Amino acid sequence: MQTELTAPEANMFAPRHGSGFRGRLWATDPSLMSLEEAAAIVAETPHLMAWASAVQAAAVERVREGMSEVPAATREGQPERLDGNVAHALTVTEVALLQGTSEAAAARLVNTARELSSTHVAVMDALESGDITDQHARTIVDQAASLPESAREAFGIAALAAARTRAGRLRTPGEFRRTARDLREKMHPESIQVRKRAAAQERGVWLRPEDDGMVSLSALLPAETGMAFYRRIDAQAPSAHRAPGEHRTLPQLRADTLAHLGLGAALPGGSADGSADSPADGSAQSPADGSADGPAVPEDMLASVRAEVVVHVPASVVLGSDEGTAYLDGYGVVDAGTARRLAAEAPTWHRIFDDVDGAPLRIGRTAYRPPEPLRRFLRYRDGTCRFPGCTRPAESSDIDHTKEWQDGGGTDADNLAHLCARHHALKSLALIQARQEAARTASGGQYDEPTGTIVFTTMLTYERTTTPADRDRMLGQRDMPAQPFPLLPGEPVSDGTPDGRAPCPRPLDREQPLDREQPHVEGQPEAPF
Repeated sequence: MQTELTAPEANMFAPRHGSGFRGRLWATDPSLMSLEEAAAIVAETPHLMAWASAVQAAAVERVREGMSEVPAATREGQPERLDGNVAHALTVTEVALLQGTSEAAAARLVNTARELSSTHVAVMDALESGDITDQHARTIVDQAASLPESAREAFGIAALAAARTRAGRLRTPGEFRRTARDLREKMHPESIQVRKRAAAQERGVWLRPEDDGMVSLSALLPAETGMAFYRRIDAQAPSAHRAPGEHRTLPQLRADTLAHLGLGAALPGGSADGSADSPADGSAQSPADGSADGPAVPEDMLASVRAEVVVHVPASVVLGSDEGTAYLDGYGVVDAGTARRLAAEAPTWHRIFDDVDGAPLRIGRTAYRPPEPLRRFLRYRDGTCRFPGCTRPAESSDIDHTKEWQDGGGTDADNLAHLCARHHALKSLALIQARQEAARTASGGQYDEPTGTIVFTTMLTYERTTTPADRDRMLGQRDMPAQPFPLLPGEPVSDGTPDGRAPCPRPLDREQPLDREQPHVEGQPEAPF
């Protein structure tokens, strides 16, 4: 029995002002639903989501067409950027900002929308009618992508027919992926040798931060290489597992073996490359009766980690007076014990200052390239590419003049920011605009102190604001330790400190080697290592 809907009882979706959607959609309040009504909504929701996905794909494709049609007022004399795919890059950027998602996810959406609107029209119609889900449609597009263009449409139609079983049941996304993959193998006109050479061009390694101080590391490799590598890791783990006193599980031992190999640390009984541990094919070397207990795989990897990592650590954490947190670049928050051990292994300490008096933050028009102290400050301040939502680390991004050098912009902290290659190219082509804001007083006046706040304006005239990396949020409030810091050798004594110690030593631009016997920190209470 259907319950008549009234406004107070309904959960309603109403389009926001200016939205392309019209009308309203509502459902009975869940607390008032009968069991039959709730089941019907659960069954119908995938159809609604499929329809919304089709509408979204059509709208994204229209945005892409619009970006190609609108003449961009680009700067004269600029070389070709982004391999000529400026409209695609601009579309991805706009879609990511509109949806609040990453540009990788936006790129997948843009590419899928283009294929559904051109090559796979039949798939688009099935998605809009709710005959398949968005996952089915993406599987068809992904599997067809490796086919020659002339074979993609036929594959899409065949895959669409295979989306349901002979009994008419829609295959689950997992079932359908296997079915579509098998169908692709049958319909592919190229040999597997040719396809393997092409697929090998996509090999790579990826890092994904996980919770609680962990990460996932994955790789795409040729099958024979990956299998040999895994067998070599797998051969070490069982023998080590039999060692007296070993408490780790086999998966933990495999992970520790991989870490030692990746960090170049020698495994017990062999070299770092494992030449004495296993044959070239990765198979295990063990006695015929399998009775031998293998050498233990060390569990502690921090001794093998050196200065390739950057950790922002409050001085109170390094000195042991605070059990707060530190920040590992590229990952996030780590515990105080890990930070102190990384600091103890670091051959040098880099001091970073985040105030105007700590480093030369302005050199004006005297030089185009910022000096190293200023570059270090910018890396610390920005953390990543400063375009909204971009997570490309500052270390692999460009330092950009917000107001272009040729337009009179200075090499100053309040006119410099990190941008990744993509966003740097779009800004250089004047397809996105940027301005840095200075700190303001309550009355609206401006200070000279740079804040690092940047306002970006896109081709669709949307404005987005980004602020510097929030070190207080990452590390906690930066309270100075009660005891004064010792001075570096030769460091001038601050005025008014007759005991020869300064509560906050003057900042230095040079690097200082770490005294491992008596480690100390100079400068501000927060410094990266």
